[in-house]
Amino acid sequence: MSVAAAHVAVEPTSGLVSQPRVITLSGFTPHGVVTVEAHSTWTDGTRWHSRTRFLADAHGAVDPRVDMPLEGYGMPSAMGIVWSMQPDNPSATFPPADTTPLRIEISARDAAGRSAGASMVQSFIAPGVTVQWVQREGVSGALYVPAEPGPHPVVVYMNGSSGGINSARAALFAAQGYACLALGVFNFEGRPRYISRTPLEYFENALQWVHRELTPSDGFVALAGISRGSEMSLLAASYFPTLVSAVVGYVPTSTINGVASAGRPDETRSATAWTYQGQDLPNVFDPSATADWSRAVPYKDEGVRQAPAFVSTLEDPQAVARASIPVENIRCPVLLLSASDDGFWPSTVYAQLIARRMTAPCRHIDYRGAGHYLFYPGLPTTVIGKRHAMSGVRVSAGGSPEANALANEAAEHDMLQFLADARSGRLAT
Repeated sequence: MSVAAAHVAVEPTSGLVSQPRVITLSGFTPHGVVTVEAHSTWTDGTRWHSRTRFLADAHGAVDPRVDMPLEGYGMPSAMGIVWSMQPDNPSATFPPADTTPLRIEISARDAAGRSAGASMVQSFIAPGVTVQWVQREGVSGALYVPAEPGPHPVVVYMNGSSGGINSARAALFAAQGYACLALGVFNFEGRPRYISRTPLEYFENALQWVHRELTPSDGFVALAGISRGSEMSLLAASYFPTLVSAVVGYVPTSTINGVASAGRPDETRSATAWTYQGQDLPNVFDPSATADWSRAVPYKDEGVRQAPAFVSTLEDPQAVARASIPVENIRCPVLLLSASDDGFWPSTVYAQLIARRMTAPCRHIDYRGAGHYLFYPGLPTTVIGKRHAMSGVRVSAGGSPEANALANEAAEHDMLQFLADARSGRLAT
């Protein structure tokens, strides 16, 4: 009887990075150990690699969706060999800085010499999606537009304390039918290098430009942001509520913070980050009777865990009351996605504090055991510590690769469902 050749199958072989994939192995030695490796080289030259071992079944097959690895990562997972990849460079750019497709080579072998391979391509831009670089009327960023004729609902997406824009995230919104403006706030062409004393009027102007120039479908304009980007989103929705239809806050904060790690080199962490009508907005660090940056200390080999320093600010009720984002002024539905093991700041506690004060509909989802890097699915989740793009300090985001992978997958679904519900009126105020 002939023996079937070893085979690795990936379905689909090419698609969006957020698209579910099925990776299966067949034709290997029954009950034998199969070693699976994945390799990918990104545009910055970083090489990513994973190595996982499985025990084949009686037919010589492996299905990572249900089969527990012998080693490599700690749970059955369809995309485990991808999200468990680790970089060869601790200073690797992460997440990807552009929308260049990622090609992943997969190889498998067993002790009997049976081997096979396959490749897969993860894209960020769906067919027909276009990009327009925006540097006009005081607005800076990149606009990603769906292939289908408009008008489209709009999402304005803002990065965190590293500044710049996330083109990949904006492109993925466009793949779902949303025109997405990846808004540059600082550390981006046409904008200041640092977050220091950024006027809230910049967000007002950007929102007005979106309504005027993009004529959103049904007037729907959502704000979304991660980390400091969530602070920007919640502030903009609080100060300019008539211009915002929904808010998505990834690992959010409930308080206005100082410049922290994104200010000018001559400033302290408690220097002013935001102004409105020429006046500095108070931040929770200045003054504070309890704020203590010495609580931010190295954690394992991941870098500095900042969250305890931010927790210290919550121990001064007067500072918290003075510097809380006025979310009670928000008129639209809000989604808060937090991570219980957030190493940057206590996003779960912050989300609970926001939800207590909201008068508009508020949905809070906490991802247990996950860390601050709450991105889209399909990416490696092994990067827990990295150098901050502005401060240069190595910081720990928290979480574990397994928990982060589960959170990324769930958050994508939860975010898209929330936006659909907000657009349909199911979350009407």
